[in-house]
Amino acid sequence: MSNGKLAYRRSPVPPGRRGFFEHIKEGIIVEKQSISLFRQKNRWGLTILSVVLFVMASPLLMLSLATPQLLMLLPIALLWLLGAAGTVSAAVCTAVFAALCGVIFGGWGVVHACVFLVPTLIVSTLLVERKTPFWESAAASCAAMFISIGVALGVMTMLAGSDVVSAISELMRQVFENAGKLGDSVLVMLAQMGLLEAPDNLTYLESSGLLALNDANRSSLLGQLVMMMDTMLRLEIPMQMATGSVMAGVVGQAVLRRGLASRGVAADTPPIYTWRVPDGWGRVLGGTLLLLFALSKLVGGSALSMYYVFGGVFERVYALQGVAAVCYILDQRGKGRGWKLLVFALGMTLLSSAAIVVGIADQAMDITKRREALGRTGLEITFGRGEEK
Repeated sequence: MSNGKLAYRRSPVPPGRRGFFEHIKEGIIVEKQSISLFRQKNRWGLTILSVVLFVMASPLLMLSLATPQLLMLLPIALLWLLGAAGTVSAAVCTAVFAALCGVIFGGWGVVHACVFLVPTLIVSTLLVERKTPFWESAAASCAAMFISIGVALGVMTMLAGSDVVSAISELMRQVFENAGKLGDSVLVMLAQMGLLEAPDNLTYLESSGLLALNDANRSSLLGQLVMMMDTMLRLEIPMQMATGSVMAGVVGQAVLRRGLASRGVAADTPPIYTWRVPDGWGRVLGGTLLLLFALSKLVGGSALSMYYVFGGVFERVYALQGVAAVCYILDQRGKGRGWKLLVFALGMTLLSSAAIVVGIADQAMDITKRREALGRTGLEITFGRGEEK
């Protein structure tokens, strides 16, 4: 077949030829044909719906520009659309975000949006088309995301003529000053959420679904937002670069391939309940974290930033492992995909601390007995104990 679906043929497995086949099960050899995402038919209903939702979510997209945690969800959403709906949906939604950045920041806003999103989308697409194994693709996508963020921040620093945090803070001030009622609506929403301290005399007018603040209230709320961002971004930007890249690489590849599978296109995607850190790597990660913690207390400065960044990556890795461990239990009990999606959503957001604890316990004690059932990954570190039988 040439449409990217699995092709089956019954044949005995030739001696010494097992390496040529990607899947062999009960005498059925499953050969994976080439995948071309650009030749796949688009789901036009989902494409139109996604574009409409992106346009309607413009205020939320604007808010994501000031919130790195929300912004890092955008590449994952676009990768899912790329797989589930098609290239047209991903391209148009990317253009919507770029146009919004252009309205706010001008021409350079479009450049930054494209530098931030397009390389990761292209790299992820090429990796799937070339049938690169899942974890290799995830690592490459992670690197592409990290480099894209670095380039975007570097261009921003060059244009602003100052450090990137001050540049972002000043740009955000200009954004909200020029956004009119849309910016006022976002400021009021942040105050209502408790993220900003509302002035005692906070008053606003509602017109066409948007809110309008007076100059004093706008200045007060905007000053708080800029100060909060400046303080937060000093540590958050490096950490979000690292953790966001990990999530965009691993989860982005997973949703891209799952999206393709929903259209009947075969793509290697290990079930989430098989995700785990190989044996021995827990000691490496834990020892590195303790070393950086000690240095942050003794030296401070850059060591504190390194500890903060690595700590964020450590938490994300073991939150994913904790979610995978719980999903393994659910799978053993015959629970469906809905339960696993719920566990993933809660484990990566509201219950992330619990997921991290479960992940560390699963790594240290194999509380779910997954390793015994699933076997070795081939990336284990034995620390001189010799190869386990």
